[in-house]
Amino acid sequence: MAQRTEDLGTLLARIPDPAIRALFSHEFILCAEQFDRFTVESVLSLVHSLELEAELRAGASAADIVRTHGWAPRAETPIRWFFDKLAAAAYLERAGEDGGAVYRSRDPLPPGDPDAPEARARAIEPRAAPAFAVVRAMVDHVPEFLRGEKTGEEILFSPARLPLWFEYFSNDNLLYQINNRLGAEAVARGLPAGRPATILEIGGGSGSAALALGERLARDGALGRIGRYRFTEIVPTFLRRAERAIRQRFPALPVEFGRLDMNADFAAQGVPAGEADVVYAVNTVHIARDLAATLGRIREALRPGGVAIFSECVRPFPGQPIYVEFVFNFLENFTGVATDPATRPTHGFLTPESWRRAFSAAGFEAPQILPDVETLARHYEDFFVAAVSARRPAR
Repeated sequence: MAQRTEDLGTLLARIPDPAIRALFSHEFILCAEQFDRFTVESVLSLVHSLELEAELRAGASAADIVRTHGWAPRAETPIRWFFDKLAAAAYLERAGEDGGAVYRSRDPLPPGDPDAPEARARAIEPRAAPAFAVVRAMVDHVPEFLRGEKTGEEILFSPARLPLWFEYFSNDNLLYQINNRLGAEAVARGLPAGRPATILEIGGGSGSAALALGERLARDGALGRIGRYRFTEIVPTFLRRAERAIRQRFPALPVEFGRLDMNADFAAQGVPAGEADVVYAVNTVHIARDLAATLGRIREALRPGGVAIFSECVRPFPGQPIYVEFVFNFLENFTGVATDPATRPTHGFLTPESWRRAFSAAGFEAPQILPDVETLARHYEDFFVAAVSARRPAR
């Protein structure tokens, strides 16, 4: 967890594009910093409640901890992330790499106080609350997950918890809406000139990204630039909710709703080759089981010269623990993916360079990262939001 060394005005002025810069409010940066602190404090609290202090004083790997406590093998992934996060915050020393890394506490670990940063964030902007609520929902059940009694999906996506996710994946959630707003701006810039576009959205969830795009185009009186919008989502509950919301907000938008699994052949699911001008996704493609195969399907779905645009959390540096991962590391669809040393060395969020390599390997050209996260990270390491895009060659 890096400390910001310059004031917000100076930091945000490093984004030269005024329309992109305007999306990153002071409130967003300040609340994101408090959420990062909240995850650190939550991990410290869990380390104490799980009674791991003695082992960390002596030095142990995540695998050692899991084996000693008799936890399920899947527990190793979040436990390792916990320790990496504490190492990044200078509470632990780390020796070694990857699964064999040994972690040792420098000093007695504080007990953790997640309430304080959450209260500070709520005082800055109450609309940041859903992100904190999702983490707390998982924290309460971490022991059950570690013991193998429940999966992360069973804990977090039970019917009773779906309203929590509707609030999280929402344009009213300060800490999530930035992905949708940035993606909408990137799509508006990527639409073809001179004719209405066909857009295919993958993993559209409950519709917040499509709503943000509609609002962005409506602002310029430009909804007519969409000739056909194919909205797809694999989870029926989210798909139904998205259809209601989008039809109510934009009744004239030429939108179709259907199921699409990005891990299976698109044509067999009714998406023919060469149909889309834009394939759009928000925080979706990083969980493709086989990233190369999914990017290949997306390329085939695009017309020559068409563009793939993904608004994503990105990892500025390899191995950097990102606060959003706290919850998602408990989910099989986040962790259970094929890796590749060049394009996807680990599960979860990709670095900008990994995105460029993945696009190139899949036959795309002209990759772009908006904003330039790598340059920003030289001044502020915790800048995690970008729209990554690349084009299918015109010939």
